[in-house]
Amino acid sequence: MTKITPEKPRASLLRHAAEGMLALSMFGMVCAVFLNVVLRYLFNTGISGYEEIARLLFVWLVCVGSILATVDREHLVFDLLINRLPRKLQYICRWIGRGLIAWILGLLILGAWEQIQVGIYSRSPVLGYPLGLTAAAILLMAACMLILLIVECWKDLRGIAPTSPTSHPSE
Repeated sequence: MTKITPEKPRASLLRHAAEGMLALSMFGMVCAVFLNVVLRYLFNTGISGYEEIARLLFVWLVCVGSILATVDREHLVFDLLINRLPRKLQYICRWIGRGLIAWILGLLILGAWEQIQVGIYSRSPVLGYPLGLTAAAILLMAACMLILLIVECWKDLRGIAPTSPTSHPSE
């Protein structure tokens, strides 16, 4: 029998804020693109800078969505080979995979931090926002994913993590 525990209020508030930000980003991108298409088609003009807004919103949309997918354990997993291994080898492969993921996330964090330092003084051509904002989304995504990975490892060591990488935490 599956016991579903309610989310913590703070986590629920963060989730709703992230989902609201995703919805607003998507709405903003759709409105900007649609309005620009209509203006170009009917009046042979457009909104300057809409591409910059759409690009920035898209990067943040993908990064925040990736964090939520990590929380819900909904990223793609190819475990055809691993599921056929004995339990002990599955455990070893899971920890090797986590180590590789941590290494890659560390590289992402370092690279994003360097891009923020470079981009904070560079401005976008039309709107003039700091280009480091794009790299900040990647830094936030990688840092959150690394924290979630550490929590997952800690739970696994304590024996309360899901045994399969594809199983959902509520299962």
